[in-house]
Amino acid sequence: MAKQPPQQPDDSRYQAILGRIAARRSFGSAHPQEKSARPQDQALDLLNAFDTWSDLALREYDRILCHGPKTVRGAAWSGVVIWYHNKAYHGYQHLRILGVWARYAKGDIVVCAGLRELPYRAPVFDPGAFRHHITGGFQLYYADKGEPPNEGDQLLFQAIFTRGDRLQLRATLRDIADQWRRRQER
Repeated sequence: MAKQPPQQPDDSRYQAILGRIAARRSFGSAHPQEKSARPQDQALDLLNAFDTWSDLALREYDRILCHGPKTVRGAAWSGVVIWYHNKAYHGYQHLRILGVWARYAKGDIVVCAGLRELPYRAPVFDPGAFRHHITGGFQLYYADKGEPPNEGDQLLFQAIFTRGDRLQLRATLRDIADQWRRRQER
């Protein structure tokens, strides 16, 4: 029996493959951001919370190691947090979180910024593993989901969110970030 030549793909399949290749994002470009469906996430987007905290996490500080930002979510709240700890060997024992959260309270969206302190919760401390994992998140070692501040935490700011006040709230958030940065640079 003679060998049959391989079948050529039909033109429609070929065009579909070319279309998928053209639709792909170029290498190294940012992932497309989807519009958030949750009102709490939309409030944080309008306040530019992620970018404000990102500027803080990208800096070098003398006394602390700072990581993040990260978006955290609960049933009725969303937040953007950075986390940091002292550079000393025993600095892992207490992690601090600076965050801004949006949550529901009596039918309104309330935005708050605050500082939280978390004790180390893992049974042992391995510096290499800690250093590797802490850059991506704090939940593994501190058993916390990054929820909004409670009574024992330091509340820096709280207000009801309205779209009309978003620029004023954004400026307040930037002021809080600047004050935190100046405190760390002293």
